[in-house]
Amino acid sequence: MTPDAPNSWSQLRLEWLWVYDGMVPVTGVWSDEIVVPASVFFVVEGEGRIQADGRKSVVRVGDAFLAAAGVRRQWFAHGTRLLSVGFRASWPSGMNLSAKGLNCVVSGADMKSLAKATRRLFRTIHGRKTMVGFRDAVKAAPVSFAEWARQDAAFRAWFAEYVATLSSRGVFASEVARTTDERVLELMRRLDHWPLDEVLDGSRWVEGLPFGVRRAEQLIGKQLGITPHQHLMRRRLDLARSMLTNSTNSIKVIAHRIGLRHASHFTKWFRRHVGVTPLSYRLQPLGDGV
Repeated sequence: MTPDAPNSWSQLRLEWLWVYDGMVPVTGVWSDEIVVPASVFFVVEGEGRIQADGRKSVVRVGDAFLAAAGVRRQWFAHGTRLLSVGFRASWPSGMNLSAKGLNCVVSGADMKSLAKATRRLFRTIHGRKTMVGFRDAVKAAPVSFAEWARQDAAFRAWFAEYVATLSSRGVFASEVARTTDERVLELMRRLDHWPLDEVLDGSRWVEGLPFGVRRAEQLIGKQLGITPHQHLMRRRLDLARSMLTNSTNSIKVIAHRIGLRHASHFTKWFRRHVGVTPLSYRLQPLGDGV
C-alpha cells in the first residue's frame, strides 16, 4: 500500500462475514448473477468456475481465487470443498478498498502465507471443529465481549496478511474517497448515526456547526464524491442485506426499518439497486459464501 496522511486508513470500514471450511452448498449448475462481497477461497477438493468482469476463470484443487465485491456467476463441481473468508471493506463513500486486480486465480504456491493465516483464523473462530459449512459460519451467535474482541483481533491479523498478499501482486487500495478534514469526518459521523427510518433533516444534521447544509453537501461532494443521500442509501442497502441474511424478519419489517412503508416498495427499491429481489437474495445469501 502506498503511504498516506496519518489516520486516513482509520476511515476504512471492515465487516467480517465468515470463515468456513466445508462443502459448497450448491453444485452442478451455473448460478444466476449474484451480488457478492469481497472474499478469498481456496479449493480443497473439486473445482470451481467463476464468471466476472467479462471473463471466466477455472479454479482447481490447490489454487485460490481472490474475489472482488460485485456481481458474478459461479459453478462448482459436485463434492467441491472450500476454505473461504468473506468480508466487506469500503471507504465512507461506499467505494471498495481495492478496485482493480481482483477476480483472479492464483496458484497455491503463491498463496502459502495467506492459506496458513486462513487456517489460523478458522481455528480461532471455530475451535476444534475440522469442517464448518457456509450456512453455519454466517449464523449470528452470541459471544461475550472478550470473545468478540479475540475474534475481531484474529480477523484483523488475517486481513494484514491479505493486504500484504495484494500488495505483492500489485493490487493497491483505491486512492479516492478518503479525507482527513475534521469537518467532513464529523458530518459523516452524524450521517452514520442518522436513523434509517427517518428522512434526512438538513437543519438537524448540521446543528451546532459553523456552516449550513449547502456548504456541508459541497464539502462531502468535493472530498468524497458522494451526496449525503447516497451515503444513507448505502447504509440502508447494507442493513437490508444484513437483515435478509441474518434474520427471519419479514420483508415488511425490513422495509419499515429502512423507512419504506410497503413491502412492495421495498422489493422494487431493492431489486433496482441490487439486481435481485429480496426473496432471491435471502434464499441465496452472499452468493453462498464464495
